[in-house]
Amino acid sequence: MNILDAALAAAWAMEEGALTGLLEVAAREHQVTPEALSAYRAEALKRAERATFRDGVAILNVEGPLFKRANLMTELCGATSYDVLMRDLQAAIDDGDVRSILLNVDSPGGEASGVGEFAAAVRAVRGKKPVVAYAGDLAASAAYWIASAADRIVIGQGAALGSIGVRASLPDARERDARSGVRRHEFVSSQSPFKVSDPATEEGKARIQRRVDALAQVFVVAVAENRSTTVAHVLSTFGKGDVLIGQAAIDAGMADGFGTFESVLASLARGEQLAARPAVRKAAPRAATPDAAAFILAASGLMPSPPPVPTPASRPATPTDVAAFIIESARLADSLIADAAGTDGGDEAAVKAILAAYRHTERS
Repeated sequence: MNILDAALAAAWAMEEGALTGLLEVAAREHQVTPEALSAYRAEALKRAERATFRDGVAILNVEGPLFKRANLMTELCGATSYDVLMRDLQAAIDDGDVRSILLNVDSPGGEASGVGEFAAAVRAVRGKKPVVAYAGDLAASAAYWIASAADRIVIGQGAALGSIGVRASLPDARERDARSGVRRHEFVSSQSPFKVSDPATEEGKARIQRRVDALAQVFVVAVAENRSTTVAHVLSTFGKGDVLIGQAAIDAGMADGFGTFESVLASLARGEQLAARPAVRKAAPRAATPDAAAFILAASGLMPSPPPVPTPASRPATPTDVAAFIIESARLADSLIADAAGTDGGDEAAVKAILAAYRHTERS
């Protein structure tokens, strides 16, 4: 398998323009020669491969396209590999002279395989040593997944954050092979009918789409957990696959404030306390009786029949009693909708049913 084939076969959590450029580099593999990149380097961190050390802070550079393992592509593209980052992170954790860790992020993202494991390792550092991600220009897709795992994210004024999602590109060379007179005969074991998914068929497309969606869901859930928010908030506010710039990213909760690389490093070197990240605000729960909840569920079709309208004493319900109970039930519905929409795993069908019941009570 050559470089282009390997690149096309992988699933990528990477900003679209950067992925296109990477694939172009892969297609020109025989025309590219590695060039040495000169950059200012702090003192090398003991036992680390690429991480550096300065004023008690370990610096891990998450830059360029991201790959699971170091290979020829990482050399050609000025890229970073998760396996090297993982080893350098462990070196920073084990080094007693390292008081905090700075992830210096400047990346469009990269290979989906391996990013979740490294991001989880970054998150596990929380509470052991302060870890801050700084993105001066770009933290997109897999790079943002990693940054979100830090205690805090500080960005430059024009930094682009987001591109949350997964894409897969599958080449179809059948027409080219047919023109070249190449015929391919493929056999799949009878016990494994879904081992090969043909993207030229609707069934094959659907299976591939489910894989991509499943991986993207892992991405979204991880970001929500890392940023102390909800899946619903990430899906609705964190760009929907696009990037957010500067203040818009902070307003959405994707980052915590502005700064520069030097200011963040100086703050960590001084041992300054990290400010707590506020959780996403959710609607305050409204007081309601179990009978009101049962009324809403019955009106939604989730219970066989509604309970009787409760009254202060053993007497028939008056129109005033019924009106007060309907209002209370409507308030409960409003609270349930807000809560289900703002928490992971909210049942969309149930929310719609509750909303229908709410509207029914209002009309009544």
